[in-house]
Amino acid sequence: MKNRITNFHKFPSSFYGLKLLSLLALICFSSCSRKEIEVELDPEDVFKIAKQSFKEEDYDNAIEKFKQVIFRHPGSKWSEESQYRLAQASFFKKDYQQAEMEYEFFISRYPRSRFIDDASFELAMCYFKDSYPSYLDPSIIKIALQKFQSFIEEYPNSKWFPQAKEYEQKCIDKLVRKDLKTAKLYIKMNRLESAVLYLKSIQETYPGNSYSDEVSSLLEDF
Repeated sequence: MKNRITNFHKFPSSFYGLKLLSLLALICFSSCSRKEIEVELDPEDVFKIAKQSFKEEDYDNAIEKFKQVIFRHPGSKWSEESQYRLAQASFFKKDYQQAEMEYEFFISRYPRSRFIDDASFELAMCYFKDSYPSYLDPSIIKIALQKFQSFIEEYPNSKWFPQAKEYEQKCIDKLVRKDLKTAKLYIKMNRLESAVLYLKSIQETYPGNSYSDEVSSLLEDF
């Protein structure tokens, strides 16, 4: 019995070293096999996985898979919708700046796509949601307004037309609130000429705004 124990302890390092090498080789083979399987998936299969992830609101995985279709199979018939869904996935993740870039690329790349009016409306919505509160920098809400107005002009028969009109008004009112607040501040400071300039600018620039009665009332006081 003592000899058996002695003999066993003579070979532990080589025995376990061999087992460790075998295990590492197995892990490496398994990992490589998974990568090969992933690469070998045809674009339709990757697209289906991406769409399922999108449906399940797993947007990170959907984005990864849509990108695989776009970059590995740029000429496939699934690349167009993959680009559109990629933009949508970023939009639903509330990553609006990334979504803006993806939508802009889609619109320039596929101007005759069946998704073109959806993409154009959603791009405008990106800018609207990405805009600052009315008392801060108005530059992004101005872009949103321009996008909605362009959409209204280009897609009068779109299902999104009523919502585009609604958000056009919201953009206008957001811009008017900023100028109206500035005009009221000038009135408090007794800088009436500056206040009048702002109020008249509101009337001329945004004639259909929701604050037109209040603006007219303030101008009547001067």
